[in-house]
Amino acid sequence: MKRLIIMSLLIGCFYTQAKHRKICLQDALNLKLVKAKAYSLGAYQGSCMTIKIKNLTKDSLIILIEAGRKLNSLDDNYQDILIVKEELLGLRLSEEKSIKIKGYCCQASNRGPFSGLEYGLNKLADTNLVKLANYLNVNSFNQTTEQTAVWAISDNRVTASITEINDSIALPLRQMVASIKREPIPWYKLLTKNFQYSTGQISNYPISLRGKLEYSNEKLNYATLIIVNNKGIWTGQIKSFWLDASINNELDLNVSLKGFAKGKYSIQLITNKKQLASKDFEI
Repeated sequence: MKRLIIMSLLIGCFYTQAKHRKICLQDALNLKLVKAKAYSLGAYQGSCMTIKIKNLTKDSLIILIEAGRKLNSLDDNYQDILIVKEELLGLRLSEEKSIKIKGYCCQASNRGPFSGLEYGLNKLADTNLVKLANYLNVNSFNQTTEQTAVWAISDNRVTASITEINDSIALPLRQMVASIKREPIPWYKLLTKNFQYSTGQISNYPISLRGKLEYSNEKLNYATLIIVNNKGIWTGQIKSFWLDASINNELDLNVSLKGFAKGKYSIQLITNKKQLASKDFEI
């Protein structure tokens, strides 16, 4: 009976061939075939972690470190890290090895870790983060873009902030995250900047909004582009200009958001008589 239970645990992730065993890290830990520890390399994104694993068996092992595993900081003041790139580590009998791990902070409100900070191996993250990690495991983006995608799910950051200089590259990732969060694909792109203080805390600041605003104008009008907060109060007047008569035209937006607080807003195109267009956005 005991043998049957052990074999059932290993289905899909563990096999024996010659004197090698290939096994997921989680199963190896559950079966006490290895012991492992994780340590920070002093950053919160990219190749920022190392995992040390010791083979406790008399056979050689091949350990699969899964994308989607969440490394838990043993000090709750510091960020947890989501592994987004799976790795294979071969171990001879009784051998101990370390391997660098690619991951991202999934706890934006906490401090960035210092080098040598110990982490628990924990278990796989929640379903949504595992989906994202598996996607990033086979698709590569700018490091900042990948970090923003993780925060969009782990900390409910704005999906529109997942951008790159060539936005066609970031678009599939933005679509993927919107699908995971079960929300519409954002109509706009939100450019932001991260700043890490000496304390390790990380702040995120809005830079600008880019997108297209569709409008129709029956006759030549003097129009104004404004931003309104969720209480209906004007919080920014962008520009005023003469607008020719047109149907289903598009206005290209590149609007500075420096100094704006996080929250919900709308950008509106108005004349002295009517509203020509309005789109909601969030910072």
